[in-house]
Amino acid sequence: MDEEKQLKGALSWQYKPRKTESCLGDEVFSYLKQRNRAFVKNASIMDAWKVVVPPTLQPFCRLDKRVGSTLYLQAAAGPYMYQAQMLSGELLDKIKQLAPRCGIQKIKVVPIRNNNRE
Repeated sequence: MDEEKQLKGALSWQYKPRKTESCLGDEVFSYLKQRNRAFVKNASIMDAWKVVVPPTLQPFCRLDKRVGSTLYLQAAAGPYMYQAQMLSGELLDKIKQLAPRCGIQKIKVVPIRNNNRE
């Protein structure tokens, strides 16, 4: 009896998961509702990106990530990266024009990480 109390006391601190049930659709809806604003901003950037990048540069560069108000662009090394850097100001102006609420203030060009297009 005394050993059972000690064992129960030693194990009582352990995390016990709550027994809850929820519908997967409700969980997805809640997740999307909480992040809707970010999704809309990022989708507007993606839509603008497809329009503003010159066709000669499209196969050699792609969007990487967004950190705050900075948009990172991956570009293939060499002349493509140089061209992307030279066009970054113009690309930024066009993106701001097509997606005024996106909040992007700066474009930073970084080397492409791998050759696989996602």
